[in-house]
Amino acid sequence: MLLDAWKASTLSLNLSEKKARRIIYEMFFIDKDTNSFDLLFKFFYIASKNKNAEKVITTQGNKMHPIPSASIESLPNELLLPILEACAVPSLFGVCKRWHHLLASEVMPSLYKQIGKVHVPQGDINKQTFIVDKIYKLEDRPSEIEKVKAIFKQAFALSKSLAPAELEFKWKTQEKRYYTLANYSSYLISINRLLMWKTLPGGGEFLDQEKIKYLPLEKQGELLRDWIAENRENITALDLSRIGLTYLPPEICQLSQLQTLDLRENQLTALPAGIGQLSELQILGLGENELTNLPAQIGQLSKLHTLELDQNQLTSLPAEIGQLSKLQRLELNQNQLTTLPAEIGRLSELQYLYLNQNQLTSLPAEIGQLSQLQRLELNQNQLTTLPAEIGRLSQLEWLDLRENQLSALPAEIGQLSKLHTLELDQNQLTSLPAEIGQLSKLQRLELNQNQLTTLPAEIGRLSELQRLCLNQNQLSALPAEIGQLSQLRHLDLDQNQLTSLPAEAGQLSQLKGLYLNQNQLSALPTEIGQLPQLQWLELAENPLKDIAEK
Repeated sequence: MLLDAWKASTLSLNLSEKKARRIIYEMFFIDKDTNSFDLLFKFFYIASKNKNAEKVITTQGNKMHPIPSASIESLPNELLLPILEACAVPSLFGVCKRWHHLLASEVMPSLYKQIGKVHVPQGDINKQTFIVDKIYKLEDRPSEIEKVKAIFKQAFALSKSLAPAELEFKWKTQEKRYYTLANYSSYLISINRLLMWKTLPGGGEFLDQEKIKYLPLEKQGELLRDWIAENRENITALDLSRIGLTYLPPEICQLSQLQTLDLRENQLTALPAGIGQLSELQILGLGENELTNLPAQIGQLSKLHTLELDQNQLTSLPAEIGQLSKLQRLELNQNQLTTLPAEIGRLSELQYLYLNQNQLTSLPAEIGQLSQLQRLELNQNQLTTLPAEIGRLSQLEWLDLRENQLSALPAEIGQLSKLHTLELDQNQLTSLPAEIGQLSKLQRLELNQNQLTTLPAEIGRLSELQRLCLNQNQLSALPAEIGQLSQLRHLDLDQNQLTSLPAEAGQLSQLKGLYLNQNQLSALPTEIGQLPQLQWLELAENPLKDIAEK
């Protein structure tokens, strides 16, 4: 047992307390100035002098309490972990065999959680374990012990492929004593350094040199900084997509001339704070990673015009994102954003903003300050209202609000004078504001699956409208002004409660498709026969009695 090892190495030599403290420092590598060191020393030094040594342990206040020897398993982690790490020392392995099982029952579950913190330092434990399981494809592993083994097995295998000299990996996978956070961190950094380096222009050739490729993995990785310092001036574009990165080496921040950086389809969970040093960067692709947050330093990328962040795990954006004064395109689809910072309104050159499939419940009023915005996509969020300031988006051409929880639109929406596409499917709208008729450039209006009972007469003022979709609403009639839609080509009214159509529908001279399935129509106006371009007329599941020949 450990106590025997302690006796053998210290007390049997009749060491002084000072020398004993030095021995325990060297055995357990605990800082001599910490409480953990004092507790560990007291446990071994005092207990070893007690004739009932196996039955004592120190607690706060230096009080001794008799307990069974097995209770060492109940030691706090700050004491237990160094003890168990000492058990991994070959010279002590035999005497520690009694407690070696704790490497599985205590250390490995703890190690699994610590690995989660490495990748997601600011997340809760559920987020951390979710991300780690996703990175290493551990969803089918039943226990944390099995997950740790799988993580290290993958790390060792990848290390061996990158550094052929790492011949000890197979043996290491069989030894629990190598499952430590220090080892994991070392492999994480070294593996990702080499994955990135091999993709850099000239990097693969350098690493293939005989004198380099047979160096141990860690030694190869340590050469990266100097190599980049010598070659960085020539690197302006870098494609690191789909190469399996789980960690972005900070050395990448040395590439001071980099203008385009593509990191899509990796498994990155964070960006180094030094990312802000890439002062020439214009395009940054980070889609399809596992990012949970962005560093504040991202706001230092003063020349950035495109930022792609689709399909990550972002729950918020830093206020510093508002400092990206040259940004024109911001893609944030399929994240977990619940709010947007007010500073987003400072993106004075932003033209395209994609926020589909998030968890937004509202938009900041400052969004109205995006004076150059042309396209705004917000489908599949949880929006219940829109700020009146949305009417200030004078350059907006496309607005996608499908699959939200909107029950009304602000009157200010009529101020969007350049809007040509408005998508509002699958909301809870019961009416439209009269101001909708002010959208003089509107070509496409989609309102499927709402709760509309009427349409405003002003809809007839949409002189450029080509497509009007209103299926699965509760319309019982259409305004006569519908006939003024002189450019309308597609009119979908399936699954409503229409009992008749206005005669003015016969004035839709460009109409090619008219869909009226599942309504309550008993007849059609004869004027329908005057539609010269009509190619599709669908009337299934209506109580029609008679249809004129034309």
